Amino acid sequence: MKAAVWKKKNVLVVEDVPEPSVGPYDVKVKVDWTTICGSDPHIVSGALPVSLPPRIMGHEMSGTIVELGEKANVKGLKVGDRVTGYPVYYCGSCHYCRTGLEHYCLRVAQPVPPGTMAEYVVWKEQQIYKVPEGLDPRLACLAEPISVCLRGIDVSNIRPGSSVVIFGAGGIGLILLQLAIRAGAVRPVVIEPVEEKRKLAERLGAWATIDPNTEDVWTRGLELTENKGFDTVIEASGSSKAAKEAITLAGKAGTVVYFAVYPMNFELPIKPFDLYARDLTLRGVFMSPYTFPRAMALLPELELEPLLSATYPLDRVNEAFEAQRSGKYVKILVESR
Repeated sequence: MKAAVWKKKNVLVVEDVPEPSVGPYDVKVKVDWTTICGSDPHIVSGALPVSLPPRIMGHEMSGTIVELGEKANVKGLKVGDRVTGYPVYYCGSCHYCRTGLEHYCLRVAQPVPPGTMAEYVVWKEQQIYKVPEGLDPRLACLAEPISVCLRGIDVSNIRPGSSVVIFGAGGIGLILLQLAIRAGAVRPVVIEPVEEKRKLAERLGAWATIDPNTEDVWTRGLELTENKGFDTVIEASGSSKAAKEAITLAGKAGTVVYFAVYPMNFELPIKPFDLYARDLTLRGVFMSPYTFPRAMALLPELELEPLLSATYPLDRVNEAFEAQRSGKYVKILVESR
């Protein structure tokens, strides 16, 4: 089968690889679409050392079941079902899995899951979810990003009436915006340098937007909050500059969520006295434990179609990655059909 294989630093090649076989608890999926995660180009460039090449890229997928293992019979899945899935398979029995921290599983069976930028992928039944009836199957690729965003909202301390600002209007930022509003945020603000993305944020519910290239983020943030600062600040852009600015926008007893992945050698200047005097909470977001069923429930409820900016066939995957790096697009689809 054809697959997009990361061979070495900055080398991504579409080539023939063996078609995966099916074990007793496995589900084989004919992949139709995969969306590019913001982390994917960083992995290929070597800037995010979470795995080693060679590996098939991709994990945000939508496809059709073509084969089931003989013991993959718990969820009622069948051949022909449209499905998506959670890319990591957990043991379910170690200390962390049993105490609400499955993302720190001690016996992760597949620390680097089989990638989905390929014609076929085989995942465990545990990982596979049926797409809601009537939903455009392309949108099902966004179930995994939604699941991670739910984790971000869960730790954000957003309550009905909270003021919220989000750095970044990419796919993650715009999903977080919609979820924050559902969690009770009022007059949410989005900080984004690309005009088209700012307009889309406003269409999806942002009360105001800030262009960090032409406006002073701190001054404008105080103006919008009557000099109080925000109850919750979510940094989802991955910009080191934004990471530093985020903490300045938090109000008294505010929460700052560092959602993005930053360079491993980047250090954030923090004054412990500032944390004390302003009673701040700083949170990170690592993966998305136990949120996938909720993400599936939300799939038909969120406005996701505007997030899909462009589609590339699998044999043009390098062009798709270049488009992702440009920052002009929200989410890019790679089609394997």
